[in-house]
Amino acid sequence: MYYFSIVGDELKFLNNSDIRIKVLVDLLNGPLKIKDINRKSLLSYSSISSNVHKLCEEGYVEKIHNSFRLTNLGLIYITILIDFRDVISTITNNADFWLDHDISSLSIEDLNRLSSLEGSELIRCNSMDIYRTHKEFKRLYKNSKHLKVIFPYLHPEYPKLIRRLILKGIKVDLIVSRDILESFIRDIGKDVVKKGIYEGNFSMKYLDEDIKIALAISNEFVTVGLFKLDGTYDQNRLLLSDKKKAIVWGLAIFDSYGENASSLVLD
Repeated sequence: MYYFSIVGDELKFLNNSDIRIKVLVDLLNGPLKIKDINRKSLLSYSSISSNVHKLCEEGYVEKIHNSFRLTNLGLIYITILIDFRDVISTITNNADFWLDHDISSLSIEDLNRLSSLEGSELIRCNSMDIYRTHKEFKRLYKNSKHLKVIFPYLHPEYPKLIRRLILKGIKVDLIVSRDILESFIRDIGKDVVKKGIYEGNFSMKYLDEDIKIALAISNEFVTVGLFKLDGTYDQNRLLLSDKKKAIVWGLAIFDSYGENASSLVLD
């Protein structure tokens, strides 16, 4: 509890003043004079000056010549605060997605980097369009140049999508559970699977255990689908982001699953 008390004191000092946070954010881009901060923020000169000196007293900011800059401590704290803000935004904007789903497929490290999904869009089916997530999925797939996918279940449309991509020469890396491996190969077409592997634009791996996440990554997007708490896959909600940091987050998860998966070898 002592450690949380320390964190609380530090956050209280910074969060008790929007001006202090604003100053730290402005100084992320380099040293500034008070008049520069005043011009950028439109805050009063006196309030900026007062808070800058308080930040100096606490060791977050230091004066160099006539300008002020972040200390290492200030840089660390404001970076963490921005990351924390993005995590809260990611969770609160799509609270039901995170609350109502099984997140056991995500490691502690994945959750620690959840801020990477800040600004994601939650695609939902509705009474006017009950196939919205499925149509969005197909649209994204068709426009991909290189696709990495984790499928936790067998949807009748997805092997057909993968088949078309392979035949078009688009590179696809696929991870599935062993339970649906043979069905996927059959529905893609064993001859097409062999052709893709031989030509180097298709790879397929499988895991012995159940997979509890649907993940698709290209150089332009990442989508995340999860299972509901009752154990069924939620086909009605899909998290989508086109941000670079989200794509990197998705790639790290895909690579982690890939390290523990076995490669498909056909006779």
